[in-house]
Amino acid sequence: MWPCVKAWYHRGMTSATQPIRVAMLARVVYPLHGFGGIERHVGHLVTHLARLGVAGTLYVQPTPDGHTPTPHEIPALADGLWQVHTLRYDYTSPLLPPNGIIGRQINYPWYTWQLGLRAAAAVRQGMFDVVHSQGLCATGYAAIRQRDPLLRRVPFVANPHGMEEFRTPDWRKWLAYAPFRAMYAYGHRAADRAIATDACTQDDLPRYLRVAPQQVAVVPSAIDVVECEGLVQPALRSALRQRLGLDQSQPIFLSVGRLERNKGFHILIAALSQLRDLLPPQWRWLLVGHGKERQALEEAARSAGIAAHVTFVGRLDDAELHSLYEEVDLVIHPTLYEGSSLVTLEAMIHRKPIIASGIGGIPDKVFTGRNGFLVPPGDVVALSAAIRSALHARSQWPVWGEESVRIVRTTFDWPIVARQTVDLYHSLLGR
Repeated sequence: MWPCVKAWYHRGMTSATQPIRVAMLARVVYPLHGFGGIERHVGHLVTHLARLGVAGTLYVQPTPDGHTPTPHEIPALADGLWQVHTLRYDYTSPLLPPNGIIGRQINYPWYTWQLGLRAAAAVRQGMFDVVHSQGLCATGYAAIRQRDPLLRRVPFVANPHGMEEFRTPDWRKWLAYAPFRAMYAYGHRAADRAIATDACTQDDLPRYLRVAPQQVAVVPSAIDVVECEGLVQPALRSALRQRLGLDQSQPIFLSVGRLERNKGFHILIAALSQLRDLLPPQWRWLLVGHGKERQALEEAARSAGIAAHVTFVGRLDDAELHSLYEEVDLVIHPTLYEGSSLVTLEAMIHRKPIIASGIGGIPDKVFTGRNGFLVPPGDVVALSAAIRSALHARSQWPVWGEESVRIVRTTFDWPIVARQTVDLYHSLLGR
């Protein structure tokens, strides 16, 4: 048993009066630093840990405008169990994007080292019972911990997330990402537990990071079901229908993601072009997102002869996006590589059937014939066939939608996943 804690617990407590104290090592958190998957993961994780009585400090970079985070932005701060500690991330020239490939190679090593120093000093002072890192933030603390027996007495949990540095098909990115792959591998091999965010991807950690299989723990990424459902607004639904001209459209397909090559939207354009003579006259495809590929995708849609049916919606805020989910019929996610895929979960909680690539964590969420279709990533013919099959089975879409909801509520809702995280902490503290 770890000396700082008893093995039994109640609602996340290490004893009747003492909560587990966690150092959460991250760089970004929603909504302070953006809307991406890792930002949302960190924000929801600390909030739901706090609801289970877990206390801690969230280490992140400062807010863009330098303001102090508020409980409205991070609800975990509201009850006093959590606090935020910020430290500088961007050390590059204003002319160099801090999160570009070159900028990250300069900023991340220094940030994760400084992060490790701060966390290690606090652990030595007895301030934390568990250290939990997100993404590349494991590396600095891992290097310090490996050389300090005192730090190794405190459990260390590391979550690598999607590991896109290992999955890119672009050889130029593959070479540029080499330092990040080394940092990922080193940091997560040093952890007591490395988290796989889906059961179907747990073998990726031994494969890519050379983490010992017995060190891998499966704790899914999740969405907050209550929050997602609460974002839907009838007035927004009506405004979106009018703005996008949806009243005369059937069926309505929706895709959501950054407009980048790896999201596979060019594959979906090719698949839809193969079906244009079979699709109903009023079909629509809405593409939500922004990115450098927009012009190329618009040209591809024109060349394929389907531009009249395609709407590039651009960026939507959370309320707009969740309201739009309620207005569409089928969600298609043709990604070429993926992490856990929160977009898929968001669509599922709105009772949507899904067609998605069988890559990353998606096969734990989408099941052919149960709530949609899985297709091989990058396969135009298979994607076209799946859309055709889905259209033929349209009477099953309500049933598939209900199955989507059941899957999310029983496996991928944050209250469930936060409890699994607390159980992981206790398994390490009580071994």
